[in-house]
Amino acid sequence: MTSHSKSQIQTLLSNPSYVDQALRILGDNQTPSELRTKSTHIHNDIGFSAAYGTTGTRLFEFVTGINTKTGEKKWQPKSLANPIADRVFGRYIRNHGLNNALELGRKVALIHWKQLGALITWQPVAIPAAPVQTQRKEDGTLDKVIVRGLEFQVHKGKAIRFLHDSKRVWLPVSQIDIDDATGEVEMPRWLARNKGLL
Repeated sequence: MTSHSKSQIQTLLSNPSYVDQALRILGDNQTPSELRTKSTHIHNDIGFSAAYGTTGTRLFEFVTGINTKTGEKKWQPKSLANPIADRVFGRYIRNHGLNNALELGRKVALIHWKQLGALITWQPVAIPAAPVQTQRKEDGTLDKVIVRGLEFQVHKGKAIRFLHDSKRVWLPVSQIDIDDATGEVEMPRWLARNKGLL
């Protein structure tokens, strides 16, 4: 059980320094291999969920200056409040329908709020100014998977557009089943693989 609430974390994340620190905490929770590949493949409920593996790791690199492929500090750390961040993450920002990189960082941090209890006692240090999980369906002969963490965007004709790891993904209505209660999407494994959801 967590000793902090989502509303406490949400209040702290109104400060850009706390958004940057939240991403550092989440990135530190990733395994070295996950950071290196910019993906989440170990489902241990810490670090970035699979739906935000690439996005979260890129944000972590920006605020720490660490090249995750080598583990070495290679750049000057910058805050997501820095205008450069809006250019670096422009495509992600547009795909999420947000206004800037700081809003993107805040969204990713808030999705993972349960891991951010350390923010309660953390003191800001100024720096220059969202799991997809898959599982095999056991009761059928068809090889299907359940994908979690997809964010519904729009339904057009015979397809639905979702947001997955800051990328837009179109899925045919005829091939998917959406659980309205949980938001989980069931689909054939081949489709999930082709769309980069595994």
